[in-house]
Amino acid sequence: MIRLANWYFLLFIPLIIYIFIIKKNKTTLKFSSVKLLKSSGLKKTYKHKISKYMICLSLIILVVALSRPQLTSQPDTIQEKGIDIAMVLDVSGSMESVDFKPNRLEVAKKTIEDFVEERPSDRLALVIFAGTAYTRIPLTLDHNIVKQSLEEITTESVNDNGTAIGMAISVGLNRLKKSDSQSKVMILVTDGENNAGAIKPNTASDLAEELGIKIYTIGVGTDETIYPEVDIFGQTRYKRYEGGLDEELLKGIAEKTGGKYYRARDPQAMSKIFSDINELEKTKFDRDDFVQYKELAFDLIKVALILLLLGIFLDRYFYIQIP
Repeated sequence: MIRLANWYFLLFIPLIIYIFIIKKNKTTLKFSSVKLLKSSGLKKTYKHKISKYMICLSLIILVVALSRPQLTSQPDTIQEKGIDIAMVLDVSGSMESVDFKPNRLEVAKKTIEDFVEERPSDRLALVIFAGTAYTRIPLTLDHNIVKQSLEEITTESVNDNGTAIGMAISVGLNRLKKSDSQSKVMILVTDGENNAGAIKPNTASDLAEELGIKIYTIGVGTDETIYPEVDIFGQTRYKRYEGGLDEELLKGIAEKTGGKYYRARDPQAMSKIFSDINELEKTKFDRDDFVQYKELAFDLIKVALILLLLGIFLDRYFYIQIP
C-alpha cells in the first residue's frame, strides 16, 4: 500500500502540463517561411518533441517525489518480553532529609533512573504522591519521557502535605488493572506513614491482591530524619527526629500481594534492592502498532534528474528546433 505524506504537492502537476504543452503550442513563434531549413533536410517530426516531453515528465516526477510517496507494510505484531511496572514515589517534604546525599528524593530518583535503563522491554508508569497522588506518566515503552519526568520531580510536585499511601496504591492500580501483561508489579518507595488520603492502605492492598498485582515496598532512610530548614538569617539549620516510617504497614502490603518488603538505609542498599527487583520473571506481550514506511522519494528524484539532464541535452544539442 502506498500513501502520500504531502499529497498537496500533486496540485502543481496540471500547472506543469499547461506550461510545457498547452501554452508552448500557443506561444510558438510564427515564421514567414521554414522552407530553407526543410530544404536542408531537417524535418519537424515527433522525435523533436521527445526532449520536451522528457523535461516535462521529469518535473512531474519531482513533484510526485515532493509529495513523499511511502510504501507501507501491513501492521505487524512484535512480540517482546517484559513486565508492566508502576513506580510509585513518595515526594513529601521528609524526602528532603539529608541522611542520604544529597537527599532521599534525589537518591531515589537516580536509582529509579538507573533501573529504567536496565528495563528496555518493560512498560513503565510513574506515580508520585504526598498528601494526594496522581499519575505523572501512564504505562509506556517511551522510557525517555519517564526519565525526563523524573528529573523534573521535586517535593513541590504535589501541593498537598502528608503521606497518602493508600491513595498512591490506588492510582498505581488504575495504571495496571487494564494491562494484558501476565506479570504486573508496583514498586512503592516511601519514607513515611499513611496520614492522608481517603483510601486506607489495607483497602488498596486488598484490591491489589484481587487484581493479582504484586507490590514491592521500599522503606527509605535511616532511623533519623534530618530535615534542613533556612532560618530568618538565611542560615540552614537541621531538624532531627526519629521514626516516621511505618514498616509494619509496608511489610503487610508486600506480604498480602505476594511482593516483598525492603529497607534501604543507604543509597547502596537502595541500588541493590532495585537490582533484586530487576531479576523478576519476564513475560511476553505483543505490540500490534508497528508499521514500517519505506520512502520512495529518493528513487523518484534519481529518475527525474536523469530524465531532466537527458531531455536538456537532446533539446539543446541533438535536435535542431524547427518552429
